[in-house]
Amino acid sequence: MAIRKLSPETVVQMLKDNGILKVKLFDADQNTMTALAGSGIEVMVAIPNDQLAVMGDYNRAKDWVKRNVTRYNFNGGVTIK
Repeated sequence: MAIRKLSPETVVQMLKDNGILKVKLFDADQNTMTALAGSGIEVMVAIPNDQLAVMGDYNRAKDWVKRNVTRYNFNGGVTIK
């Protein structure tokens, strides 16, 4: 286990340096999403397991998408698929 985690910016640069064009995230961490903005890396965002049960409620699901997807979906933002 790493004692010091790499910064999201460093990880994004490593992905780009290694020609990785797509990633799947299992949480929409704000720092990670911000680092991916403008990178050209295609991102699939999964809903964390501990939040799946509440996604049956339309308003809660809509709020999650707004906070974790829509806010990063702009020209020059994160390419979310």
